[in-house]
Amino acid sequence: MGNIRCHASVLAALVLLCIGPMSWTLAARDTPVNNQVFRAELIYREHQSSPLRSETLKTPSEIFIAAVKRGHERRARLAKHVLAGDQLFETPVASGNGEYLIDISYGNPPQKSTAIVDTGSDLNWVQCLPCKSCYETLSAKFDPSKSASYKTLGCGSNFCQDLPFQSCAASCQYDYMYGDGSSTSGALSTDDVTIGTGKIPNVAFGCGNSNLGTFAGAGGLVGLGKGPLSLVSQLGGTATKKFSYCLVPLGSTKTSPLYIGDSTLAGGVAYTPMLTNNNYPTFYYAELQGISVEGKAVNYPANTFDIAATGRGGLILDSGTTLTYLDVDAFNPMVAALKAALPYPEADGSFYGLEYCFSTAGVANPTYPTVVFHFNGADVALAPDNTFIALDFEGTTCLAMASSTGFSIFGNIQQLNHVIVHDLVNKRIGFKSANCETI
Repeated sequence: MGNIRCHASVLAALVLLCIGPMSWTLAARDTPVNNQVFRAELIYREHQSSPLRSETLKTPSEIFIAAVKRGHERRARLAKHVLAGDQLFETPVASGNGEYLIDISYGNPPQKSTAIVDTGSDLNWVQCLPCKSCYETLSAKFDPSKSASYKTLGCGSNFCQDLPFQSCAASCQYDYMYGDGSSTSGALSTDDVTIGTGKIPNVAFGCGNSNLGTFAGAGGLVGLGKGPLSLVSQLGGTATKKFSYCLVPLGSTKTSPLYIGDSTLAGGVAYTPMLTNNNYPTFYYAELQGISVEGKAVNYPANTFDIAATGRGGLILDSGTTLTYLDVDAFNPMVAALKAALPYPEADGSFYGLEYCFSTAGVANPTYPTVVFHFNGADVALAPDNTFIALDFEGTTCLAMASSTGFSIFGNIQQLNHVIVHDLVNKRIGFKSANCETI
């Protein structure tokens, strides 16, 4: 059993990461690169340093509730396709989504923008001039006429063929629809991309002249998914087709590091195979073989987390979803095991959009059961802060997980204080407990 801190005063920093400097140079797709390691920092949308934070000050509970709501909506958009057995040509990002942001510049000389970073998306894109239809944002729109290195891509290019939908005019035209009806369309192009002080030449991206939605006020999107159009897939040599991050605890003033390459951060990591769902190849799936509570296995149907030929099932590792969502066949018996291990009376968490809550009012030092997710080859032990959220000073505490149907998601609360490695070269995902604030 372990202890949990009350986060009522720190939820404003929910899993958030701050922008910081980095220095590195990468190469374009199909160009060999040196075996180097590069570091970057990210920022949460409601962090005090975020240019996209709400104009009105939100309470910690309001920030948490909003994050949970966005996660519910993200899961629901994906579920619409998974349950119908559709091929997914949209990402679960919506016009109001965007948990993580990064400063990125396109062109030569660089033109700065702030973009959503998403491990569940592939296409990199930015709002471009001239705009036929663009949403309001604090980020300046990219002007390709002012870049010496900007080029549009022809319809016969490999990148154009990688698009789920394309059309031909004078060049390759892309058109991406998102789950909530928002969209971006324009010319598929290449240009130099600058992040911090580092430059990546000839990155394929969408120069969006027609964009509908708000996208949290960000100027575009950076995709870190598994597909060929994602930023990580375009980095060239195999040494760079890996990235790792370590999310600092809630409320920390420290930044959360993102590494690209064979970082020493990955030392001592336990790996599980990176699975592929042919219906949804962008997402990072991992094989969850079991869940235990206080050392006792949770009993649920053996095929609960299997990926079916229809695309249903499986567990996605997703940095853009706040909670972990477990298929109801595993969620319900896990909650039953937690109730048996917790001596505290249940509380109503419906206001927060959470399914299992309890009260520790009057308990000086409440303790909590240890939960372990048993992946194939890697056991991830969740500390109390990875499992429960204390919502107020009256003792209301809730499980930071929810039920799902047809598929599951391993969310960012459960990833706190763990090194998470995405190794596209060896097709594996790594986990290691760490003090992310000291990295």
